[in-house]
Amino acid sequence: MVIDIEGEELKVIVEFVHDMLDIPTGGTILTQLDQWPKDDTSYDEWKQQFKEGSIIRLNAIKKVIVSTIQDDFNFKLNFLVLFVNTFCESTSMGRCNMFPLSYISRKTDISNIDWCSYLLDCLVRTKNSYISYSDNNYFVGPSAFLLFYAYNIRSEALTVTRKCPTICYWSSEKIRYRETFEQEEGRFGLGELNGEFVNEQDQGDTDLEDEVEDKDDSVEAYESKLDKMLNSFERMKGKLNSKLNDAITKFP
Repeated sequence: MVIDIEGEELKVIVEFVHDMLDIPTGGTILTQLDQWPKDDTSYDEWKQQFKEGSIIRLNAIKKVIVSTIQDDFNFKLNFLVLFVNTFCESTSMGRCNMFPLSYISRKTDISNIDWCSYLLDCLVRTKNSYISYSDNNYFVGPSAFLLFYAYNIRSEALTVTRKCPTICYWSSEKIRYRETFEQEEGRFGLGELNGEFVNEQDQGDTDLEDEVEDKDDSVEAYESKLDKMLNSFERMKGKLNSKLNDAITKFP
């Protein structure tokens, strides 16, 4: 798969998925595994963790994982469903995508599955079925590729050390910060490609407020910088107010 960034091609390959998440690659393709035999009751036993007849949603999976004290087969399936729905492919109706479970049995070596290829396949499939101009169509593909975008497209809003695995250096807060900045600047999905990857020294993260030196000393440059900083402060103020209200509600 190739992404066009202002005339430059950015190839999405399995090796990049591994660099982002450090998940297994090069093993068995998931859909080439045998599906559960009809007499296997593992799936029915797994479903007994949840209210009978209820729709299994991600919040329910999270609660079960947090409350469990056993490293059993159910725990492995719970974690797998959490991983698939968070990083690979979810559904538009709120229920968990449990398709991969039909290929996982107690005898399956989960660590030997090529999860990088599976995630990439999810991206291609969900992108092809996504209708961007429809109000009733939602992209359910890999959110993990927000990391791929942030890692490969340069931004003046936030500079993060480029090291692998990428997920260790990008938090959801940093992703939201950059997304908000680029939307306000009208440049989301645009920008210059980063150079060839070099494992950088971890020198900490910087954003617009951390910059000290200005390359351009003109009045216009200072006005632009101050405007961006004020916008950033407003965003942080909004987040602070939201957190304070949340804390007051929970701990009156």
